[in-house]
Amino acid sequence: MRKETLLVILFLFCISSNLFAQRTENVFIVVIDGARYTETFGDQTHKYIPKMWNDMRPMGTIYTSFYIDGQTMTSPGHASILTGTWQDIGEDGSKRPDQPTLFEYFRKQHNTSLTDNFVILGKTKLSILSYSNHGEYGSRYGASVKISPDQYQYDDDKTFNNIKDVITTHHPRLVIANFSETDIKGHQVHMGAWNNYVSAIKKADNLISELWTLIQSDSIYRDKTTLFVTNDHGRHTKNFRDHGDNCEGCRHIMLLVVGPDTPKGVVDSETRKQVDIAPTVGQLLKFNTPYCTGSLLNTAIISKIFERSIGNVKHARNFNLPQNYPKPFYAVTTEPTGGN
Repeated sequence: MRKETLLVILFLFCISSNLFAQRTENVFIVVIDGARYTETFGDQTHKYIPKMWNDMRPMGTIYTSFYIDGQTMTSPGHASILTGTWQDIGEDGSKRPDQPTLFEYFRKQHNTSLTDNFVILGKTKLSILSYSNHGEYGSRYGASVKISPDQYQYDDDKTFNNIKDVITTHHPRLVIANFSETDIKGHQVHMGAWNNYVSAIKKADNLISELWTLIQSDSIYRDKTTLFVTNDHGRHTKNFRDHGDNCEGCRHIMLLVVGPDTPKGVVDSETRKQVDIAPTVGQLLKFNTPYCTGSLLNTAIISKIFERSIGNVKHARNFNLPQNYPKPFYAVTTEPTGGN
């Protein structure tokens, strides 16, 4: 029998045996509010995110050209992540998103419950994320909300305790959580603001690592959960204390994806957008996102067929059957072994 025939048989067997079936049943989106790219992936020493860089990055895919083309503010940024559309909704939390959120798609198409979907917050104004003003969706398909008391709104430790409490009590399937301490510390005007800002990034880094450990130690979530770590906005290139314009510092943000369907050690340097998260979550949780304008992050969900090594650089070819995507084969690049 010819080698090509054997490969075809093997390929068909893999499909029929469901070898390449997606395993993700739960998605957590964690937003480090207002962390600038130059203090995260853009820092060659990665001294403020050692756990994400050294421990978590090799387990998943990072995006080094991940950008915002909408407003670089908190409420629009979070709403753009959840809707897959650029949201110009103001910053004060008085207006809900115009387009359906991921929660609404998930509840309407899969009949998931209120407590299967959660918004966990360090900022009260972001309760607007629980559902949109869209006429076909809205509050009947909304998510639960867990908010820290007012005196603890900007305390990421309290937010993490909220996450643990929600996990223990409800085991939600779709979550967005806001770690707000980095942003509020960055807005400080006293002489110690810089140290407080980068210390808050370090805290978020540690808490995200703890969250991943918690997920993997939970029998309901282990090997069935994909984690997205990103930002709602960056900060000015020349003035870390503020944000809100179209400068590189405000627009360039980070994205790390780790989960059972995500290739390990992949660096995607193609220009991607904040609105690309939502359709990717839809693909992972198997629901349609008809109003999204973002594109699928194919490198976040590709199942690996084989790797070949050239020198110390691995080149992986991957197989995927994404929704409405025409090409099943892609080339992606992993980092050189032993690199920073």
